[in-house]
Amino acid sequence: MLATNPSGIGTNPKKIITSLEKHKITLEHLIGLEHGFLGLEEEFSQTPVTMDSTFNRPLYHIYRIKDSELRELVKEVDYVVFDVQDVGMRCYTYLSVLKRLMDAMKNTKTKLIVLDHIHVAMHLPPMGEKMNPRNLNFAGEFPSLLITGMTIGEATRFYNKEYLKDSVDVLIVPVEGYRRGMYFEDTGIPWTTPSPNLPMVDSARNYLSLVLLEGVNVSVGRGTQAPFVYFGAPWMTNPEELASKLASIGSKSYYFSPVYFKPTFGPHKGKICSGLRMNLVRPDYDPIQLAYDLIRLMKETYPNDFKWSKGASNHWVDQLWGNDHFRTSINEGKSFSDFHKTYLSEEENEGKKIEPYLLY
Repeated sequence: MLATNPSGIGTNPKKIITSLEKHKITLEHLIGLEHGFLGLEEEFSQTPVTMDSTFNRPLYHIYRIKDSELRELVKEVDYVVFDVQDVGMRCYTYLSVLKRLMDAMKNTKTKLIVLDHIHVAMHLPPMGEKMNPRNLNFAGEFPSLLITGMTIGEATRFYNKEYLKDSVDVLIVPVEGYRRGMYFEDTGIPWTTPSPNLPMVDSARNYLSLVLLEGVNVSVGRGTQAPFVYFGAPWMTNPEELASKLASIGSKSYYFSPVYFKPTFGPHKGKICSGLRMNLVRPDYDPIQLAYDLIRLMKETYPNDFKWSKGASNHWVDQLWGNDHFRTSINEGKSFSDFHKTYLSEEENEGKKIEPYLLY
């Protein structure tokens, strides 16, 4: 069984399938992640299983099949291979896929092989808060802070020991030559798109902050040439004012410039949006502080237009952050410093907890 997409080691699912076949490994099933086996889909598939026409194998969409069905599937095979580029955030759903696979593999004879990947948040410790169970959703099932502080391989080791009591037979294939703290750009590893709206390294880096903008009524540039680089809305007039406010409290690591764009997916689809472009200078900044200050100043600058986006039961930003603290702190006018004090000890404890599982 294989879970991958074009962000895998071979950058093309066909390469790893061919490699497995050369080693006399018969591939029985494919696992579909959020954006499909070929990484081309914008949304989740609505069907539990389809026949993949490219590779002529059944493709199981893990978030659509029942836990009992998934367990029966993994028991049928000798190996599950997980080869996916992560971005180091709980809300990026590939960690939820990993967790569901591991839960299904508990106390079976099936071996999990994880091909590890370096991601854009490797220089950051665990950041944010844990998920409150009332906000639990597929973009947050893995029991980590918002920024995990771990690679896919390290997260596998962590979850297997801390939550499954080593009940899954795991083999991690590490990345050679990497030193923790190196920025992704310094590794020489080419960027391969893990999902349609992270086509470049800057999109993935900005995602660490701008993903929380998906909890408010703006577009993050989905379906444009620069998703998670552009953000804005038809009502965001005079974006220069917001850029000026951000510059006054900001960092030398980034700056914002006015932009106009028309998203083809998500909020304000097909409408001309005015907004800002996030320009990265270097990645040594606090992405959560940036997200907090950006949304706080956006709310202050556009009090009549700014709104928190709400789903059927919860505010979407609460589901991303893990609880309502982020949203309520902004509503109460708290500074980031005061907000950060409320969960600083949780970050420190998490850093100590994951340390035994780090590979680099």
